[in-house]
Amino acid sequence: MSLPFILTAIGVFFVTDTDDLVVLLLLWLGASNARQRRGIIFGQYLGILTLIIVAWLVSRGVLLYNVAHLTRWLGLVPLTLGAVGLRNWLKNRQANALPPLLTKAVSLPLVWSLTIGNGGDNLSIYIPYFTHLTTEEFGGALVVFMVMVGIWLLISNRLARSHAASHFFARFGAWLSPVLFITIGTLILWH
Repeated sequence: MSLPFILTAIGVFFVTDTDDLVVLLLLWLGASNARQRRGIIFGQYLGILTLIIVAWLVSRGVLLYNVAHLTRWLGLVPLTLGAVGLRNWLKNRQANALPPLLTKAVSLPLVWSLTIGNGGDNLSIYIPYFTHLTTEEFGGALVVFMVMVGIWLLISNRLARSHAASHFFARFGAWLSPVLFITIGTLILWH
């Protein structure tokens, strides 16, 4: 792999996955145990791999129909969780903790569905990018993307563990987390 090829793959990932940093930060802040943290890691990797496989198959003509429009319906997952969480917060405003539904919801299936649902823009860039790659180049791009997923997970985890983020989340997380889930779900449905 040449340096220009690696830089292009990094650029493609960066352009399509920057929004995942915000989602991952929110998930890390809501994770309360090791199982949930593992769910974030594996869910993000599985979601990106799913998007990559679908884009590769479409770019090779194996899938002859556009599946990107179907991913938006996964936006109903965070939208519903956020709406229920916000309703619970409104009923119990004196509590300073996140609504139990949101803290219990952090799981591999949730992270996978958020990654896929948020990945319509990924498919729109991955498909044309993969169309021009040989099988060997695709393998190289896959390695770059997987390394970048790890970097994204590390950055978002470090941000979530920072004092400023923890303080902010402790102060505003009870209502902000459901609002962000509603916003993410709405944006996914809107795409």
